[in-house]
Formats: sequence, C-alpha cells, structure tokens
Amino acid sequence: MDSPYYASSVDSSASGVRHFRLSGNDGDDDDNNNNDTDASSPPFKRLKSTGQEGPLRKLTYADKTQTNDEIHQSIEICPVMKAFVDTKVFQRLRHIHQLGTSQYVYMCGDHNRFQHSLGVAHLAERMCRNIKSEQPALRATEKDVLCVKLAGLLHDIGHGPFSHVYEAFRAQLPIYLEKHPQLRMQYQDCRHPEVPQDWAHEDSSLIMLDAALAEMGLQIDDKMLDQPLKQIAHGPRMIDATTMRVFKPPNVKDGVLTSRDFIFIKECIYGKPLKENNGRFIGRQKKELEWLYDIVNNRHSGLDVDKIDYYARDHNRTIGSKSIDIKMIEDARVAKATCSQPEKCPTCNANGPSEHFMICYPSKRTEAAMNFFQERLNMHSTVYQHKKTTSVGCMLLDILRIADPFFRLRGTNGEAFPISRAANRPDYLLRLKDDVLSLIEHSDDNRLRLAQDLIERINGHDMYKCAVDLPLDVEVHDDMEDQCGKQVYEMSEHEIKTGILLEAQHWSAKFGFEIALGEDDLIVDKYCMHHGAKSSNPLERMRFFDEMSEKLFGPIDDLPTASAPKLSDYKCKNPTSFQKVGIRIYVREETKKGIVNQIFNQWFEGLKSGANEEPQNTPGFAQNEGEAMDGNESHDDYNNHRDFSGRIPLSQESVDGDDEDDERAQFYMDRSPIPVKRSNG
Repeated sequence: MDSPYYASSVDSSASGVRHFRLSGNDGDDDDNNNNDTDASSPPFKRLKSTGQEGPLRKLTYADKTQTNDEIHQSIEICPVMKAFVDTKVFQRLRHIHQLGTSQYVYMCGDHNRFQHSLGVAHLAERMCRNIKSEQPALRATEKDVLCVKLAGLLHDIGHGPFSHVYEAFRAQLPIYLEKHPQLRMQYQDCRHPEVPQDWAHEDSSLIMLDAALAEMGLQIDDKMLDQPLKQIAHGPRMIDATTMRVFKPPNVKDGVLTSRDFIFIKECIYGKPLKENNGRFIGRQKKELEWLYDIVNNRHSGLDVDKIDYYARDHNRTIGSKSIDIKMIEDARVAKATCSQPEKCPTCNANGPSEHFMICYPSKRTEAAMNFFQERLNMHSTVYQHKKTTSVGCMLLDILRIADPFFRLRGTNGEAFPISRAANRPDYLLRLKDDVLSLIEHSDDNRLRLAQDLIERINGHDMYKCAVDLPLDVEVHDDMEDQCGKQVYEMSEHEIKTGILLEAQHWSAKFGFEIALGEDDLIVDKYCMHHGAKSSNPLERMRFFDEMSEKLFGPIDDLPTASAPKLSDYKCKNPTSFQKVGIRIYVREETKKGIVNQIFNQWFEGLKSGANEEPQNTPGFAQNEGEAMDGNESHDDYNNHRDFSGRIPLSQESVDGDDEDDERAQFYMDRSPIPVKRSNG
C-alpha cells in the first residue's frame, strides 16, 4: 500500500453518517524514523503510563543535525528543535501546502509548511543571536535565542488543510448552517462542541504545541512557571524535561527550558498576550527584552522573519529565483522608539504612544525596507490573489461545506468528528491534512456526490471562471467615474449581486425573454492588495536611526532614539498609491461568463451615468444569453442549498502584523451557495 494509512467507512446507526477510520502503523518506530510514516497514528496513546515503565530519553548534543534548504542552503537543527521536528504534530506539516491553491497556477508551488517552518526557525535564531551578540547590554540569553527559534519553528503547526482555505471554511460555515438548519441534524453524532467563532489558526497552534509536548511526555505547569516542564509520562521515547535545554555553548547557566519559557514561546506565536493572562506578557517581563516578541511576528512594522522567509520561498517556487536580503537580518538593532500603533499595542493599552525597545534599522536600509513591502504587493498580485488561485479556493470552500454535514473522520478514542470541529482538538486536527480531499473523492456516500463532482472538475482543470475583473480607484477624487468606483467598492457583496440581477431583469423586460441567472450563480470578490498598511505607507510604522553609532553597543540608557523616515527624501521611490483594489465576479458555470460580464458592465455604466441606460441588442448578447439559458435546467437539484449572505476570508498568506484585522478582510469572498451542476450541453 503506497499510503501509510488508509480510510475505511462505517455507518453511524443514528444519523446514517459515513465515517472514515484512518489506520496506520501503530507499532514502535525506529528512533531514526522522523515519524513520516506514522503521522496519522494517535499522538497520545503512549501517555498511558504509570510513571514506572522505564528510563527517560535524555537529549544530548549528539542529537543535533542539519538539513539542506533551497533558500538558506543549510539549516542547523539543535537537539531540542529536533525533538519537536520528530513529533507527529510537526511531521503533519509535510502534508499542508504552504500556498494552499496556488499550486494549480504554478506547478512548482507545492512546497509545504514543514519547509517554511524550518526556514523561519533558522532566520529567527540568526536575527536574535546577532542582536544578542552586538548589543550585550540588553542581557538577552542563549535561552532567549532558543525560545525565539522554537517560536519560529512552531508558529504554523495549527494550520488546517490547504492552509488559510480551512480558516475561510470555518468562518463561513455557521452562517451557512443558519440558512440551512435542517443540516444541523447531521451533527447529532458529534459530542464535541462547535469551534468558537473567533477561532484563528494561531489558536490551534497553541494547543498543538501542548500536544507536541504531551507526545514527548511533557506539560507546561502553570503553578511552577520557573521550574522545568512537568513530566507526565515515562518510557524510552519520552524526553527527560531536564535535558530540554541549551546545548551550545555547553554548560550554560539556567539553560533548562521552563514552563515560563514555553508560555513565552506561545506569546511569540500568538503575537500578543495569551487570553488567560489579562493583557499581560508573562514569558519575558523585562522592558529591555520586549523586542524578542517582534522577531517572528512583528506587531509594530510587519517586517519579521516569518514574512522574510515565505516571500522569498514562495517567490522562488512560483515566479522565479529569489534570495534573502540578509542585510535585513544582520543590520537589525534594538533602539528606543515611540509606538507606531498604540491603539493595537498590548503594552501601550491605547493610552497614546509609549517608548519601546524596538527592532530598528540604519537609515541606509530604508530603500531595502521599501522593496520588502513592494514585494508583498507583488506576491499578492501575482500569486496569493491570482484569479485562478482564488477560483480554486472558492471550489475547495464549496467542497468542504457540502461534505462537512455528512463526512466524518474518527479521533483516537473512536469519536466521529466532522472537518469543521477539528480546529480545537489536537487529536482531531492531527488527522486533518490536505489528503482529506482524496478521502472525500473516494467515499461511496451518495450525499457527497456534489463534492466529488467539484473535485473531478478541479482535477480536470475545469475551474470557476472570472467573468469580471474591474480595478477600482477608491481614493478621494472629484472625478465622477472615480467616485463611482468607490461607491461600488463600499457596497456589500449582496448589494452588488442584487444590482447585477436587477440589471438582468431590465434586459429581460426590454427583449421579452428570461435570462437564466440567479444569485447562486455568482461569487463576488472584493480584493485588496497593498504594501502592508492598506492605503498608508508601511514605512511610517518602521523606525530608523541615522547610523551605526557606539551608543547602540553601550548601556541601555544610552541607546539612540530611532524615528520614522522622512518620506519626502524618497519621493522618486514612493508610489502614488499603496493599494490595489477592485472587484472580481466569478461564475460557477462557464456558460454564464459572457452574459454576466455584459450585464455587470451595463450596470456599472449605469451607475457612472446616474441612470440605467438602454441595453445594446448585440449579436454577442443574444449568443451568450442562449448559452446561459442552456444551463438553467441543472439548477433544480440544488435549490435547497443556497446561501447568499456574508463574507469569508480566503488568504493564501499568514496574517501580517498590521493585517491582523486587514489580512482577514483583504481577500474576502461572499459566503457563496452550493455550486450548480454543470450542463451537458
């Protein structure tokens, strides 16, 4: 059998829901096997320990290793890092595509979260160690370096199938079920509660970190924060908590990782204080160490090692060769600077900008920073929000929504669970990878036939079609056409659909025949691609100092004060606008593409002129209308599955610093209905 696991189906006696049991090699693996072939096995089975089964595994310096990487050439993996890499929790990332659906546009864009996570850990260690070495007065320790490296390694372990597509699916499902309450009956076999509405993949990363520790027989002890991790299991594959430590240089004082250190790691991943800590950072409370939190996830500027790695890695796998601007790592220094976003900063508490120990750069790196943010826009335009990337993402959302009420996997204790409820159960999420699409495809449950038809379309490269791609200018202008563009962009997706359908009715009344077009035929995408701060210049959130002076390396009290750049000095490099916005209309049936394009254009021209103009009776219109009517008969089987409201995030990249609010909104799609069946005509 090619796969290390297989799916078998059984019927639930109560709901008739078909379950899939994932089976794997549950025997003991060789220690040198990185658990690649057992990624779907229960992660907690070996925790059934009396504490007396045998000695613990002690990490040693000999456990270190290294691996080649297409971006960083070579990545060193320390013993603690390797212990995490070898867990089933981390190995699961081999089966989560980094770019979600962009592989359907760029055939080499099939790299995974596993590779990216190793790259982020490498850069996090490099930046942190460089600052520690160059600025010893900050009193950063080798243990700080190790913690930041582990935060980079583990920051994405909570991602679901196809990365951010799963987040979009989770966001849209509750409203879909509100529209179709009869489908809630299908969840009666699920004992586990629904996932909270405000869930994000960072939340799952925190619980998966706990699961990885549990797999090693360890646990964070909230009552003894400054002691080594709690030992909760024994055996030859369980790690001795006292050997989870700094190994290089040897004999480091206080080098053993404590529960406080792992709370610090969680805070670095989360990008803010943990919910249970009432807005306070617990891991590192000294003011002069606050910059450690901004290496993996920079709350101030959005320029961090996570993005440095994936912009380069994603560019290299899609557009062409791309290298890291290593000076953005080597020239980073800590200086005093005022907060750029006090309203969002957890330490400023919205009381106005306060002074931080912030990661800053010499002013000579200003243009390099500009290039970094321009690369962000380029990647969104070319890769992350490519029309076909979005199209396949919409199809996957339809597949997951159709399948979720009926499709079940089984947890380690035999509980059946739907795809949507895996997010806050580590034993469930461990089973959920990109291969869920294959399990749906090969199910013999007839209720999944619609989802299987869509999978067949994706495999045949028969995607939803983009009927309208209209760039809009939403800046403040006196020109009537520009004002119209802003008016349309500020409309809801439902209002845009309504406008198109009313225009179609106008055409129908004019020419005396029905246009076979309904709200469920349309998907509205209001896209926004920007440099990282919407319509603002992201450089305004960065802080620069004049030059590398001796003050940077002296006492903390003498650190220089960095400031925002003088943007007038870079007029020739600054764009006139920092964002690209527009509207795309996708159709589920190719036969509707032409008619939707013409109706939308007619409607938009009417808005610009202030009144609906008479439609043009052109041969193209008649031909496209005939094609549209041919597919109408296929709607009948799907009328009970329509959902016309709301918006969902569908982003192919991680949430960017400032984009904590923006990125979740920047690639929003309407909560579109179940797709109609393709016509045979």
